[in-house]
Amino acid sequence: MKRTVAAWSVPAAVLLCLAGCSGTSGATSPGATASPAHQRTPAERLGTLMVTAADLGEGYSVRPFDPAAGKSVFARSAQEITGDACTPLAAMTHQLPLGRPQGVLSRLVTTDEAPGTRIYVTVATYAPGTAVTAMDTLLADAVQGCSLGFTARAHGTIELYYPFEPEDSPDVGDEALAYRGAVTPRGGATRPIRTAVVRHGDAITVCTAVGGAGIARPGLLAPVVEAQDAKLP
Repeated sequence: MKRTVAAWSVPAAVLLCLAGCSGTSGATSPGATASPAHQRTPAERLGTLMVTAADLGEGYSVRPFDPAAGKSVFARSAQEITGDACTPLAAMTHQLPLGRPQGVLSRLVTTDEAPGTRIYVTVATYAPGTAVTAMDTLLADAVQGCSLGFTARAHGTIELYYPFEPEDSPDVGDEALAYRGAVTPRGGATRPIRTAVVRHGDAITVCTAVGGAGIARPGLLAPVVEAQDAKLP
């Protein structure tokens, strides 16, 4: 399997000043120093790498989304969820990142072709090498060990996850997997879900479609997954 590492650091700008109409170099002012280049934060870098409506084309809408906002969220971090080795699957269903990323950002995508279906896109960037660990250890183990269904808990709320069915992985990134299933929150209606996860260098993208009749389409996530992967360096 191909292993690549994306470069996320921004090189500092080096300013070289040349002077000399008379052939002599100009003197610098006492105490003058070059201004350091602004180093963008992981969140700032992610803001330029997230998929947009223009990337997806006509019929798509993209807007910001914060999975930790709101009073009725299931959990605000993966650490708040208990479900043993199955926790990563529950976390991704709620657009929470795997492991400990350096930066994470989410978007909510809707399309005219699947009314009522919400597609959540979460991109997380990691320190060199740790995205591989999150993908291969946390996620792969969870998919293998929890495919028959499991129960997740957070803050006294229980969710029942039905057996997952693997799907064809998208042909993008360095590693990818896809699956579909359903989840029933306690006292709520069962929601079908469809998820694709892609590692691209030191970034992991999770695309999860929730609800609506359009979720039955096998190719529903493909345009979103491909457009988001194309934005990553």
